[in-house]
Amino acid sequence: MKFVLLIILILNISCATENEKIVWDYLKKEGLTDAGAAGLMGNLQAESNIQSVIYENVFKPQIGLTDQEYVDKVNDGTYKNFVNDQVGFGLAQWTYYTRKQALLDTCKGKIGDLKCQLKYLMIEFNTDFKNILAVLKTSTDVKACAIKVMVEFENPADQSESKKNFRYQLSQNYYNEFTGTGPVGKTYTVVAGDTLSAIAERFGTTVEVLCQLNDIDNPNLIYVGQVLNLP
Repeated sequence: MKFVLLIILILNISCATENEKIVWDYLKKEGLTDAGAAGLMGNLQAESNIQSVIYENVFKPQIGLTDQEYVDKVNDGTYKNFVNDQVGFGLAQWTYYTRKQALLDTCKGKIGDLKCQLKYLMIEFNTDFKNILAVLKTSTDVKACAIKVMVEFENPADQSESKKNFRYQLSQNYYNEFTGTGPVGKTYTVVAGDTLSAIAERFGTTVEVLCQLNDIDNPNLIYVGQVLNLP
C-alpha cells in the first residue's frame, strides 16, 4: 500500500518552474480561463522563457551588460536609455518606447520584479487590449487564445503557420500542466523548417541534451511530426 502511494505522489509532481506557477496563479486570479491563461503563457514563454530579468540577446554584445546588470543600472538610473533603446525587455519583451516608459513608471526602482511586470501586463490588457482580454476571460480554446495573443498583442515579425503552431504547442503544454488533463512532461512537435539547433535555442537547451532525451543519433535527421521530449 505504501509503495502504491509513493508511485501516485511521484506521478503528480509538477514540472512547472516557480515563475510559471506565479504567473499561472496571477492570471487565474485576474479572471482568465484555463485556456486563456495557457494561451498567454505560451506567448510569454516564446518571448522571454517566463523570465522578468531578461533583455534581448541580440543586443547584449552592443550594450555589454548581463541581464541583471541591465536591470540594476535601469533601477539606479545609471542606464538612461531604457525607454528609447528599442531593446525587448521582460516577460513580454516590451520594446516600443511608450510601452517601456509605462512599464518604467509602473515598476520604477524594481523594473525586473516579476509581480510588478504582471501588474503592468494586466494594465495593458485592461486599457489597450480589452478585446483580447475579453477572449482570454471567456474562451476554452487554447489554440485560439494563443494565436490571438501572438497576432494582436505580441505581433512578432514572423507570423508564419509554423510560428503560430510553435506558440500554440507551448500554450497547450501549460494547459496540460496546470489542469492535469495531459502529459506533465513538456514536448515539442517538429514542423516544416525546424532544425534541432533552432529548437534547442528556443527552449534554452542544447542539441546534445535533446539528442540524449530523444535517442537521436544524427542531429541532422529529424522529421515533421516527430514529438521531441524537452528538458
